[in-house]
Parts: sequence; C-alpha cells; structure tokens
Amino acid sequence: MIRRLTTAAAAALAVFVAIVVTAGPASAHAILQASSPADRSHLDHAPTSVSLTYNEPVSASLGAVRVFDAQGRRVDNGDVVARGNTVTLSLESGLGDGAYVVTWRVISADSHPVSGAFTFTVGNGADASDALVRSVFNQSGARTLDIVGWVGRALAYGGALLAAGGALFLALVHDGGRDRHSLRTMVLVAAIVGDIGVLLALPVEADQATGLGWGAITHSGVLTDVLANGVGAATALALVGLGVLSVGVLLRVSTWTRVLTVAGAALATVSFAVSGHTTTTTPKLLSYAADVTHLLAAAAWFGGLVCLWRVLRRRGDDRDPLVIGGVVQRFTLLATICVFAVAIAGVALGWTQVREWHALTSTAYGRVLMIKTGVVLPVIAVASYNHFRLVPALQKAAARGRDVWRHLHRTVAFEALALVVVLGLTAGLVNMVPARTAAGIGAIYSKTEPLGDGSVNLVVDPDRAGLNSIHLYLLDATGRPSASAQSVELDLSQPDNGIGPIVRQPFVAGPGHYQLDGNDLSISGKWTIVVRARVSKFEEKTATFAVTVNP
Repeated sequence: MIRRLTTAAAAALAVFVAIVVTAGPASAHAILQASSPADRSHLDHAPTSVSLTYNEPVSASLGAVRVFDAQGRRVDNGDVVARGNTVTLSLESGLGDGAYVVTWRVISADSHPVSGAFTFTVGNGADASDALVRSVFNQSGARTLDIVGWVGRALAYGGALLAAGGALFLALVHDGGRDRHSLRTMVLVAAIVGDIGVLLALPVEADQATGLGWGAITHSGVLTDVLANGVGAATALALVGLGVLSVGVLLRVSTWTRVLTVAGAALATVSFAVSGHTTTTTPKLLSYAADVTHLLAAAAWFGGLVCLWRVLRRRGDDRDPLVIGGVVQRFTLLATICVFAVAIAGVALGWTQVREWHALTSTAYGRVLMIKTGVVLPVIAVASYNHFRLVPALQKAAARGRDVWRHLHRTVAFEALALVVVLGLTAGLVNMVPARTAAGIGAIYSKTEPLGDGSVNLVVDPDRAGLNSIHLYLLDATGRPSASAQSVELDLSQPDNGIGPIVRQPFVAGPGHYQLDGNDLSISGKWTIVVRARVSKFEEKTATFAVTVNP
C-alpha cells in the first residue's frame, strides 16, 4: 500500500511539473490598461516620453521599461518613474522616422513580476515586424527563469520548513539521546538550504522585473524595488529566523535555548506569509491567520516526521522500548494537533484563494490545488492510522519486549516523502494567479484564452450584476494586439436560468480592442461568454469564457 501511495505522490508531482513547463507565462494582478503612445499607433512627430497605466499600483526598477528602434538600439534615457498606477520613461531627443518597440516589466502589488510589449511608428516608417519584437522581448528566457524561480522557492520552503520543524522536534520532542548530533546537523544543513533558496529568489525577481539579466540586482535602485511589497520583510524574517534557530540547537539544552529555538522556528516559518497572495487577499485577518497556522503546523509536522524517521532508523537496534516509545508518543501527540491545524487552516486558506467551486476546474491554480489536496488526504489518513491504531498497538507489543518500531518506520517514510511533493506543489502555487482572481470572482474579471494562433483577453468591469463594460483584446502570437479580425461578436448566455444566447457586436475601441457597454449581465451567477472572431469569409475563430457575475 505504501509503495502504491508513494508512486501516486510522485505521479502528482510529475503532473505539476508538466503544468509548469507547458503553461503560459505567469501573470498576476497588474493589467496594462492604457499606454501613450497607444499600441500600433502612427505619430507625425516623435514623442518625448512613453507612459503606461495599470489597474493597480506597481513598482518599476531601472530597465523596467525600455524602448528600441528598428535596429534594436535603445533610445530611452533609462530614467523610469513610477507614481501609483502610472510608469513614465523619457526618450532621447530627435528620434527619426521608423518603428519603435516598448518593452515593460513591473512588479504588481502582490510582489509578482508581469511583463509585455507594444509598438508605435513615427512618420512614414514601416510598422515593427514580429521578428523585431521577438528580438527585444524574448520570452524564451522567461521559461528558464520560471523554472529557476520554482527551484529556488522549493529550496526555500523545503529548507526553512525542515529546519523549523526539526528545531521544534529537538526542543519539544527529542529525549537528548545519542542521535541528537545527527539531527542537529540535519537542521543546520536544512537552514543553509533555506537561506540559499530565499536569497536565490532575489536575483531571479530582479531579472524578471527589469530584463537586465542575472546582474540586474547590482544596478542602482533595483534591489530596493525588489525588496518592496513585503519581499524585504519576508527575506529578513527568514534569514533571522533560520539564524536564531540554528544558534538555539547548537547551544546546550535549557529552558531559554528551547525558547530561542521555538522563536527562531516561528520567525522562519511565518516569513512566507509576509509577501505574496496573502497580502492582497480579503478578509485580511482570516487570510493571515490561516496562512500562519498552516505554515507553522506544516513545518512542525514535516520536520518532525523527518526527524522521527531518522530516530527510528538509527535506534532500530534499541532494545529499550520505553526510551524510543516516549519519543514516538510525544511526536504523535504533536503531529495529531498539526494534522488538524493543517486541515482546518488549509480549508480556510483555500477558500480565500478560490471562493467558488468552478474556479477549481477552470484555473491552473485550482487544478494544482486539487492535485495538492489529492496528495495531502492520503497522508492525513496514514497519520491518523499511525496515531489511533498503529502506535498504540506497537506500544503494547514493545512493552512485552518485542522490537516492533520498524513497522512505524515505513509509514513515517511515506508521510515525509509525500509532504516533500506537497512542498513542491506549494512552491508553484505561490507564484500562480489565485483561482478567485483568474476566474474574476469578487473583482474585475480578466482571463486570456487561445484564439486561433493567438489569444483573446476578456475583461468584465466591474463584474457585478447591472451595467458592465466588456473589453476584448485580440492578441497575435507575439502578444501584441491583432487587427486580423474582420468582425467580432459576443454570445452571452446563462444556462442555469435559460437565458440567451444574447448576441452582441462590440464596437472597435482601438487596435485589436473591442468594447461592449450595457446591462446584459444584469443577473448575478454563472454566465458563458463566447467570443466569435471572423477572420475571413469562410473562417471563424472562437473562445469560450465562464464568468461568474457577482451580486
């Protein structure tokens, strides 16, 4: 049974890796709403600056916005100014006729980098070619950065939680036996791995935010911007917490060193709740409380399991059942509390990020969350079996002088391995758009779906029953607005109430941008919006969106 469950956990991780590798570039909350000059615009005279306006405040570093001419030469002065929702960059004077490409990379309010590009033409110059856009805004490196970023987050989560949980095990569970030195070494190595993972995230995010390569973090002002939005506080808490718990486990065991160790473990664990999705999720009190509880319980459970596994392995020849039995009994009590805390906090945390059932199946975040849940549930079942059935039975057998703890060793190994998979899934989830945001629940709806060789971004604002503005942004394969559609229609329907389809024709609001204003979405609930783009007399491309209109 354990072998089959372990295989299933490994398969779940493989599915997640496939999602990471095949998914499109990650996006977060910040959405570019307008630019000056507008994309694909033709200007009689060269502008002196470019400006970009987003739907929320963003931070921008040196190199966050860059402008290139048709030869790929930069024509901006590098002086990026971000004020609230708007980012401005001055250009060199005397720009000649021709095509220009603007690339942008900014950090949204929840600390996630987002990026894009647009073009404009001055005078009688030809429009920018797809090859030019690709050459100055190459997304191939973004996939490598996504993978490196995931590895860094996995090291940070795995190392910090193992170190924190191991430190708690030494402070609260361990009996000071001969394997303490081995456990202490493991905690120190895990703390170093956690430090590496936490620090690795900084140059990765600096590159994603500026596009200036791995050395971007050394440029003036870049590190300051990267450390904004809670990242700096989270980094400091993690490094300080790991350092404090390391000192605590190195010192001779006493009441105050136990307090020092527990405090360091708590700081290192809570650091992951200081930045990311939790900072932009409401209700904030529930979100923070659930996240902190989830992290602390998961650390104590995971790190304790690894330590117990090592104790059982190293004391396999211990013939004193009372000695090893005391360690097992104390840990099973702690683990049982942690299992319940992980389950309750996990449900609350999942609700804050999902909100609606359909968001689980219609978003990448929801699908990965279901995989994570599918791995956790068998682990909880095994943990419950260990506590309520296996451990009591083994304690009775051990009291009669029998060497029975090897039976527990196998189930503990499965729990620990499965939780490693869970940590890998979590490292991916923290950088994904929350399901509630991707599905447009409780906020402006914004989602992108494939449309032929390109894609279409659908925005419903404010996504509440009544008057709404529906925006369509048709994008080509390079991510720029596409003017290939001869006409665009929308089919609006609400199958649950037998409404529709209501056929509407949005008006052209700009290059590749279509807009429909009206009260068609006057009833809250689940709507289906089908985008029909006719590209020729005989060819029509469609994309379907599931939109939950809020009351």
